[in-house]
Amino acid sequence: MLRRLSVRNLAIVEDLELDLGPGLTVITGETGAGKSILVDALSLIAGGRGSSDLVRSGATRLTVTGEFEVDPEARAVLAESGLGEGETVLLRRELAPDGRGRAYVEDEPASVRTLARLTASLLTIHGQNAERELAEAGSSLELLDAFAEAEDQRAQVAEAAAAWVASREALEALEASRRDRSARLDLLDYQTREIEAASPAAGEEEQLQLERSRLVHADRIRRAGERALGALIEDEGSAADRLGEAARAFAELAGIDSSEEAHLEEAEELKRRVSDLAAAARDAARGIEEDPERLNAIESRLERLRQLQRKYGVSGGELAELGLRLKAERDELTNIEDALEKRQAEQQRARAKYLEAAGRLSRKRRQASPRFSAAVEKELRTLAMEKARFEVTLEALEESPRRGGLEAASFLFAPNPGEDQKPVEKIASGGELSRLQLAVLSVAAGRGRRSQTLVFDEVDSGIGGRTAEVVGRKLRALAQRDQVLCVTHVPQIAALADHHFCAEKEEVQGRTVARVRMLAPKERIDEIARMLAGEKVPETALRHARALLAEARQ
Repeated sequence: MLRRLSVRNLAIVEDLELDLGPGLTVITGETGAGKSILVDALSLIAGGRGSSDLVRSGATRLTVTGEFEVDPEARAVLAESGLGEGETVLLRRELAPDGRGRAYVEDEPASVRTLARLTASLLTIHGQNAERELAEAGSSLELLDAFAEAEDQRAQVAEAAAAWVASREALEALEASRRDRSARLDLLDYQTREIEAASPAAGEEEQLQLERSRLVHADRIRRAGERALGALIEDEGSAADRLGEAARAFAELAGIDSSEEAHLEEAEELKRRVSDLAAAARDAARGIEEDPERLNAIESRLERLRQLQRKYGVSGGELAELGLRLKAERDELTNIEDALEKRQAEQQRARAKYLEAAGRLSRKRRQASPRFSAAVEKELRTLAMEKARFEVTLEALEESPRRGGLEAASFLFAPNPGEDQKPVEKIASGGELSRLQLAVLSVAAGRGRRSQTLVFDEVDSGIGGRTAEVVGRKLRALAQRDQVLCVTHVPQIAALADHHFCAEKEEVQGRTVARVRMLAPKERIDEIARMLAGEKVPETALRHARALLAEARQ
């Protein structure tokens, strides 16, 4: 659901904030007051094409911001893009007078394509590009599947398609390995033999470097040990001598004052620690025997390990692990025929599972398509299109792991008697297409189709009276499930709304500015009366407006 819409510097809209709720919301107003500008704003949020013509004259930037409640499909897109995981999402689109634009998700830069992906499950605009929406095979199949209550089967097909693709890619990768098997095996044999000959061990390089350092600095180690030993115990006035004197003094003090016993214990502990340090110094003073042969061996071993590390682009601790990986790959290639047979069997099982799931979905679609066509025609008759004919056709596609199944759907439509049915993209009238969309959505409503924000523009084109009321009630029925926003000129539709906004324009400092505001109950009566009678509103129009609103509440 769209919670809030903010528009800055779009055509004659200077600064606009709308808080929107669930149910049916209508936007009315005089021609040219800016009603359809809101549809343009939502089109930008949905990733539609931006034009510099939309930027208000004299403004440096056009900005449209929408706050949406997030459904699971949009949440998955957000997670995939690393753009947040909350219950709502803030989408923003900006355009400059030179036509350059930017898009944002949660104030983070994003592509227009990301906006389009996010809003695909959140927002649908009907009326603009209606023929394209109805002609899209994916959308047609989704509506048919909703009518057929085949959402579970559709999900199973998508899952099976993904599994088939994964198994096929794994098989293709193994087949590519087999084609290059001989050369790759020769290389792996050479590499594993070379690494195995070196027999690198975990932590070996660090141990060798420590031993090398001791051998190189043997004389310094010995002399440092001797100095430490002398200072600790051997030299006159050594630490041991001084601590011995201190300990004897504390012993005398403790004999006089028992509170000094703790200090005596500390002095004795220091003597023990000096003794331990002296033992370590004695070991160092005894020295490490100089061993040129051992030092040369260590240098050679380290150089060999470093050569292999440079050659294979690994660090010291990774060489042994690399050897194990190369050996595992060599063993797999050696037994590649067994692995290929296993992969082929897996791919065949995945294919069979997909075809079985897609077959079930196809049967359900073919059973539902005549009923779907008849139901849409019935809806069209209630929308003043008594002679219109509609048919959904299914075309089998070549076998392939498609998420949508094994067929494409097309909507054929003839709005007037005596005309041949044509694909909906070849129907010229926007009003007819809007009513067709309304009929299709009404048929599919409540049958598994996901809830979203539906925007209708021109749905009331060329209708009035009883038909207008029928259109309004169908919009209200849709609004039980979806949030419906409708730009309308028809009072019967406006009277049925849960929320009523009015677009007005005024002159401010010599410039035209559009305002959109929520109408209070009394203002709503006045606006519907104006829609009925025009600028001069007689009392009869006010009574009629009150009657329409009263009837709508029943």
